[in-house]
Formats: sequence, C-alpha cells, structure tokens
Amino acid sequence: MSNPTTASSKAYRYELVHSDGADFVAYQRRREDGLWQTFATWMIPRAICT
Repeated sequence: MSNPTTASSKAYRYELVHSDGADFVAYQRRREDGLWQTFATWMIPRAICT
C-alpha cells in the first residue's frame, strides 16, 4: 500500500458552517482526486431570545 501524497490522510471530516439564521454541520469525505465531497448536512437552528 502506498503512502498518501496529500498533507492529510484523513478520509472524512465534519465542518461547522455559520449562517445568519442557523448553523450547519457538513459531513464530507475525501474523493480519490483529493477534493472534499459533502455527503450530508445537518441544520442547528438558533434559539430566538427575547
């Protein structure tokens, strides 16, 4: 088995994305060409404080 040529050999990651109305968590996997592909996203709604 050969060593990976990229700096990170991690095959998946979770990314937190901030938006105005909600936050999102994206599950991503590394493709064979080294780019990340999103497979699923979850919305974390923000609570409205009054």
